[in-house]
Amino acid sequence: MSGIPEIVLVDDENRVTQSLEREIRMAFGSEEFRITRFENPEEAAAYTAPPPDNLFLVISDLRMPHMSGSELLAKVRESAPEVQTILLTAYSDIENIQKAISASIQSLLFKPWTREALASEISKARDIWTIRKQNNTLTRRIEDMLRETGEFQAKLFSFDIPMTSEVEIDLAYQPMAEYGCGGDFCDFRTPAEGGLLVLLGDVTGHGTKSAMIAGMIKTGIDALFSAKPELMTKPDLLMNTMNAHFCKMLEASPETLVGLTALYVNASTKLLAVATAGMPALIHLRDGKPEALRTPNPMLGAFPKAEFYKTERVFLPGDRVLLHTDGLVESVPHFFTVSEELENTIVSKNMHRTAEALVEDFRMFIPENHFTDDVTLIAIDNIIRQTT
Repeated sequence: MSGIPEIVLVDDENRVTQSLEREIRMAFGSEEFRITRFENPEEAAAYTAPPPDNLFLVISDLRMPHMSGSELLAKVRESAPEVQTILLTAYSDIENIQKAISASIQSLLFKPWTREALASEISKARDIWTIRKQNNTLTRRIEDMLRETGEFQAKLFSFDIPMTSEVEIDLAYQPMAEYGCGGDFCDFRTPAEGGLLVLLGDVTGHGTKSAMIAGMIKTGIDALFSAKPELMTKPDLLMNTMNAHFCKMLEASPETLVGLTALYVNASTKLLAVATAGMPALIHLRDGKPEALRTPNPMLGAFPKAEFYKTERVFLPGDRVLLHTDGLVESVPHFFTVSEELENTIVSKNMHRTAEALVEDFRMFIPENHFTDDVTLIAIDNIIRQTT
């Protein structure tokens, strides 16, 4: 019996619930529903909080001692929103009908009812309950899928941040709260020639599709550097090679593009080389003064024959470099972007703060203090000793 849909009938007059049960059995058959009857509305309220698994409908008379039907059904809706409710009443109960409407009672059944009207309301209630149960099940599955995708992505992108005597690396990552996974990705490499390569990318879109593509990119990066390790010190040539690969990989998904920042720093040779493609400018800080570095390159995957360029600077002891994805400075639903002037002010005044602390500094300027995209921020500090 536990798998049979259940109806609860409530009326202080036993003959009324008996009559309702008889009409239901005649309309649907004796085995279609499990029917539970109560004369005391307080007992019915206790029975439905929480409700049995297959309870889909409570039908209650309006006028009862101790608790009115509208009060009972309001309690049911509060404790079990998916359970449908029908109130039995007379046409003359205008005030109580208004209360019933305000309590979000699903339907009114006027006395004397007909079997056809009763059957119609019960069928409608069962359909609504079934759809809501299915939606709840699908929602839980989607939430589980997003959680598992987020956990898988975290494992896939787990890495040991390189520890060197020349640079110090700090990273903050916050996936979009609604999804728990996303299209931001990063990678660190230490070339045989010395120095450090940092890749920070952002796949367009949100959720599992972006996360899956980011995973494919991560795998492709591993294969690329195994075959061509010399590209680790050449951001522009690296971009050209990756773009050709992405144009083929994303051919079946033309709406998907990849933004990327490729940064190579070598504190020993004092070299900073960077190429950006559809990403926010890299910020190079020296003595608290910021310089935005960007190159006019298209996003990867857009143009197969595009040529990519880099820009270079001197990388001195005490310098700091900040890379971030656009989620740090944009709120698309609010058509808001942190201006470059404000961004420079934030990082200049908080030059030595951790990556996590800087993310929180930026959050204060985002509408409603809520990021609407994945956020990744990487800070690279030149800690090599100044020679005299």
